[in-house]
Formats: sequence, C-alpha cells, structure tokens
Amino acid sequence: MSVARTSRRNVAMDALRAQVAAIERGGVVGRRTVSLGLPALDATLPEGGLALGAVHEATGPIAAGLVAMVAAQLEGPLLWCVDTDARALLYGPGLDALGLHPARIVIARCRGQTDLLWAMEEGLRTSALAAVVGEPPGIVDLTASRRLQLAAEAGDTLGIVLNSEKGVRFAASALESRWRIDSAPAGDMARPRWKVVLERCRGGIREPHWMVERDEETGHFAVVAALADRPVAAL
Repeated sequence: MSVARTSRRNVAMDALRAQVAAIERGGVVGRRTVSLGLPALDATLPEGGLALGAVHEATGPIAAGLVAMVAAQLEGPLLWCVDTDARALLYGPGLDALGLHPARIVIARCRGQTDLLWAMEEGLRTSALAAVVGEPPGIVDLTASRRLQLAAEAGDTLGIVLNSEKGVRFAASALESRWRIDSAPAGDMARPRWKVVLERCRGGIREPHWMVERDEETGHFAVVAALADRPVAAL
C-alpha cells in the first residue's frame, strides 16, 4: 500500500472515529474545552483540549498536580469533594504553586461514597462552579459514572474524579478520559518531571506518553520527551 493511500486511510479512520465519538456523546458537537497547559497534550484530544460538560479521571500519586494545572485555566470557584475519613488533606501552598489559589476551592467533606457522589452530581449540574473534583473512597461503577457524566452535560461543567491510589477504579466507565500521572527521574532537582499517560479517551486513537518537566523558578511546564506512542483498539 502506498504512503499516500495509507495517509488517506488514516484520515478517513480518524473522521469515522470522531463521528462515533459524537454519537456516543448524544450528538453533542462543538463543546467548550479547557487547555491542559501544554499544546502537545491538547493536540492529542479530539476537540483540542479537555472537554467541558464532561467528567474525566486522573489517577496516580501526583494526579492532583494535573487537576491544579487544568483548574488554573478556568475562572470561578472549584468544588472539591473528599471523604471525611480521607488520610491525605489538600496542601494549599502546593496547589498555589501550580497556579490554583486555595481561596478558589470550596471543600465538601462527605460521609462515605454515596454522599460524595451525590455532592459531585449536584455540583456538576450547576453552572456556578468552574469545576467539580471528587476523591471517592471506593470503586465507582458504570452506573455511577454515567450519572456523573449526565450531570456534567446538564451543567456544562468540568468534572474530575481523582484517584491517587494504584488500583484502577473504572474497569468500565462512561467518563470522557482517563489520565495517569506519576513522578519520573529528573536530570535537574530544580526541574521535577512527571510521566503523563492518556490511558483512555472517548474518540481517541492512540495512547500517548509524555515526559513533562516543571521549572520551579518560573512555574512553567514543558514536554521534554515523548516516551512512546503505540496504537490501541478503537474505543
């Protein structure tokens, strides 16, 4: 097969997957998006950024960093739902260093999984919030993920399920995308690095990996190397 024919075939397949993604979203097109703060990451997503009116998942021990990067791009208050028994608390100075001022965050301390998911749904349905972040203590099943997604669509609000544990909480999910963020060895202590993996994206065609570096003096992020790029089955 010639290079030109292969290129045309790839373009056609990309267009078909985009149509399938629109159907999965109920025909919603032209949604608003928010930048991830790095053009290389934004360019991989079907709509050129993280879709609003949708819920995404961020996993990994430093996933809160990606949440802060995204929320910093938005204006308005942020609802952060946590379980009352959660061992880790939000660290204001760390979030502030990533561009998310603690004064913007409203913390909802919830008693258990049911209350936390209810708080997320109610927050997602209102347009008064820039985003809703939830740290559920247990597994969120397919039905619950669908309810969150529908609530986000109703309020046109960005939702993020934050999972700092190693286990995967969404074996089957209605959420828009799933990201994995881990720390990575840094060549310079003043420039810590993250390994960022887009594990799942509705309408996506790849599973990209990036090495992201942060300059502690300026607070700026940059992609310093692509770790890998391998095709995955259509979602």
